[in-house]
Amino acid sequence: MKKLTHIALFAGALIGGFVTASAQDQQKRGEVQDQEFVIRKDRVLTVPTQPRSFERMPILPQPSGLGDFNYAVTPFFLNLPALNLQPTALQKDYRQPKVDLYPGYVRAGYGNFDSPLLEGRYMSIQADPFNYALKFKHQGYRKGPVADEQSAESHTVFGADGSYFTELFEVYGGLNWGQDKYSFYGVDPRLFENADVPYETANNVLNNVQVKAGIRDIEKTGPFSYEGQLSFRNFKDSYFATENEIGVEAGGKFRTKSDWSGRVDVAYFHTNPVDSNYQAKRNYFSVRPRVSYTYEAFRFTAGLNLVSEDDSIADKSSDFHIFPVIQASYQFADAFGFFAEFSGDVQRNTYFSFVNENPFLGPSQQLLNRVNNYKIEAGIEGQFQEAFHYRAGVNVSRFNQMHFFVNSMADTSRFAIVYDEKTTVANINAELGFRISEMYSLGSRLDLYQYDLSTQAEAWHRPVWEMRINNQFTPFEKLLVQANLNFMGGIKAYGIFDPLELPNRLDVPLKTIADLQLKADYKITDRIAVFAEGNNILNGQNTRWMNYPVRGIQLIGGASFKF
Repeated sequence: MKKLTHIALFAGALIGGFVTASAQDQQKRGEVQDQEFVIRKDRVLTVPTQPRSFERMPILPQPSGLGDFNYAVTPFFLNLPALNLQPTALQKDYRQPKVDLYPGYVRAGYGNFDSPLLEGRYMSIQADPFNYALKFKHQGYRKGPVADEQSAESHTVFGADGSYFTELFEVYGGLNWGQDKYSFYGVDPRLFENADVPYETANNVLNNVQVKAGIRDIEKTGPFSYEGQLSFRNFKDSYFATENEIGVEAGGKFRTKSDWSGRVDVAYFHTNPVDSNYQAKRNYFSVRPRVSYTYEAFRFTAGLNLVSEDDSIADKSSDFHIFPVIQASYQFADAFGFFAEFSGDVQRNTYFSFVNENPFLGPSQQLLNRVNNYKIEAGIEGQFQEAFHYRAGVNVSRFNQMHFFVNSMADTSRFAIVYDEKTTVANINAELGFRISEMYSLGSRLDLYQYDLSTQAEAWHRPVWEMRINNQFTPFEKLLVQANLNFMGGIKAYGIFDPLELPNRLDVPLKTIADLQLKADYKITDRIAVFAEGNNILNGQNTRWMNYPVRGIQLIGGASFKF
C-alpha cells in the first residue's frame, strides 16, 4: 500500500513539472508582435462531385417467405343425373352479302320504219361446275329509205355458250347462228328510162353457223398458262357464195420469277370458198413467239410472226413470210410516256370477213390476204389530274394486196373487190378521255389517213379522216344517257360517168358522214326499265356506199324486264 502511494506521488510531481514548463514557454511565445491578416469574402469553397457508382445501394425490405397453408375440404355428395349432350354443327355463312341476281333478261321495243326489236338472255347464276348462257336478238326494218319494203333490212342472232370447270382447267364450247337480210336497192336511177318509176330490187340473205370448243387453264398467275380451241364455220348467201372454215388455235404463256415472260401462239385455218366465178382451197398457218421484259415502268417485247399462206398471186416469190416484232414503252411519269413499234404480219381475209365489212358485196373474182410488210409506229400517252388521259401516235405501214370496194360495172347495186399491188398508208391518230367519278365519262379519237397507191387511182370507199366522240352521263343512279358522234369524210367512189358508155368511169366524192346517236335508259325498279334510242338524229344523207342512201331519223322505244 505504501509502495503504491509513493508511485502516485512521484507521478504527480513529474506531471506538475511538465505543466509548469509548458506555461513558461507559452508566456514567451505570447508576446504581441506585428501581424497582417487578409480576409476574402468572395472565395467559394467547392466540393468535387461524387460519382453515383460509389453510392451505396439502398437497403430493400427482405421478402418474407411463403408460409404453409392448410385447407379443410368437406365432401358433398349430390344425387344428380348425368348430362345428356347433343352437339350440332355450326351453320355459318362465309359468303359476301347476297346481291339480287336475275338469270333472265328480256327487252322489247318498236320504232319508225316499221322496226320491231326483241332481245332476250338467260344464264345460270349458281356456283356450279357447269355454267351456261343463251341469247337471242331480232331487229328488223321492214321499211327503208327507198321504196319502203324494197329496201328492208333485218338481223337475227341466236347463241348458246357453256363451260365446265374443274380445279385445274375449264372446258368450254359455243354455238352461234346468225341471219342477216339485205336488199340490193342501190341501183343507179340513170340506168332506167323513167327514174321515177319504182324498180324491183333483189334480196340477199346471209346465213352463218359457228361452232367452237376448247380448253384453258384456270390459274392465270402460275408459271404456265395455256388455251386451245377448235372451230368450224359455215357461210352461205342467197346466190352462189358459200364458204366453210375449219380452225385450230393454241397458245401458251410462260412466266418466270424475274421480270421475263414468254408466249407462243399457233393458228391454222382451212377455207374452201365457192362463188360463181371463183373456187379454191385456202390454207393459213402462223406461229407467233414472243419474249417480254418488264422493269418498273419500262416494257419491251421482241418476237417473230411466221406465216404461211397459199393464195395464188402472179410472180409470187414464196408462200412463207417472216416478220420481226419489236415493241417498247416507257412511262416516265403518270403524265407522260412514250411507245414505239416495228412489226409486220399477214391479215387473213375471207369472204365472210369481206361481207361483214360491205354487206352489198356481189360475186368475187379472187380472195387474197393482205400482207403488211412493215409497220413503224411511235407516240406518247399519259394522264393528268387523275381525270384526263391522252394518247397520240404516228404510224406508217406498207401493204401488198390491200383491198378496196368499187361498184360493179355489170350491176351498180353490187360491189366488187379490187386490190392494190403496193400501198403505203400514213396515219396520224389522237385519243382523249375524261372521267368524273361515275357521273360523266368521255372518249374521243381522231384519225387522219394518207394513201400512196401503185395500181389503183384512189383509195375507193376508204375515209381520209374519221372522228368519234362518245359521251356517257349518269345524272342520278336510275338514269343513264349516252350521246355518240361519228364523223367520216374524204370518201371517193368509183362511179359511172355516162350510163350509155359504161367503160367511162369517174371519181365520185361522197358527202361527209355525220351521225348523232342518243340513248337513254331509266330504271323504274330493280326489274323493270324503259329505254329510248335515236340514230341519225341530224337526218344526214350519210351515204357510206355508193348508190345506197341510208334511213333518216330512226327512233325506237321500249321496255326491259329481269326475271
